[in-house]
Amino acid sequence: MQTISVLGCGWLGLPLGKHLAIAGYKIKGSTTRVDKLPQLESAGIKPYHFTLNPELEGRASNFFESNVLLINLPPRNRDALPDFHEKQLKAILSHIESKHVIFISSTAVYPSNSREVKEADASADCFTRGGIPLLKMEQLFVNNPAFQSTVIRFGGLYGPDRHPGRFLAGKKNLAGANNPINMIHLEDCMGVIQTIIEKNIWGEVFNASAPSKETRQSFYEKAAIELGLETPSFSNEGSPFKKVTSEKLIKLTGYQFKH
Repeated sequence: MQTISVLGCGWLGLPLGKHLAIAGYKIKGSTTRVDKLPQLESAGIKPYHFTLNPELEGRASNFFESNVLLINLPPRNRDALPDFHEKQLKAILSHIESKHVIFISSTAVYPSNSREVKEADASADCFTRGGIPLLKMEQLFVNNPAFQSTVIRFGGLYGPDRHPGRFLAGKKNLAGANNPINMIHLEDCMGVIQTIIEKNIWGEVFNASAPSKETRQSFYEKAAIELGLETPSFSNEGSPFKKVTSEKLIKLTGYQFKH
């Protein structure tokens, strides 16, 4: 039985750990909250409590001893010092004993340059909204000879407790009505990760955003209506955008999006 360590059991990590446990994997999961330990345990996850501040504080014991380490550690605060997240990730490196690492990243590595973007289009001058050079974080794992890694750049996340109908409900005169959307449902996030693990696909960088021809206006209007909320209104003003393609992911893994 393969052991998978999930670093960061939050909105994505907790249901992912539960999903993988049901699939037959032995799961270890970390949380920064003591009160969350029973929740992890009831989900079939062996719970660990520690923080990265930015150095590891707490008892990680054998958490990092696993076949696969999944790092799901989004920045806590967009306004935090730019190098804090990098220091957290560097602190993790000295503890990794796994031979395979999955690093959860974001399509925020790409600028909004009003065109389709593929994995190779990310460059060193592309920064996240919080001013953190996310591409630099990815390289900590991509270029590490101690293990094989795969980076997944997720689009906008939605699903339980994160319904897109609430994102723009009631807002007025929004620009970019005809812009494409770059979204991925929680179920597909879990499906993509499980597929990569099961097929042993390492040494890759993947975009993971559901293929869609829907416009920003259409998507968010429908989402608001689903919840009975006031639909957002859009102006005729355009705005910069990016269209994230997951063609590489679909081609190399065979994954089929459900949402």
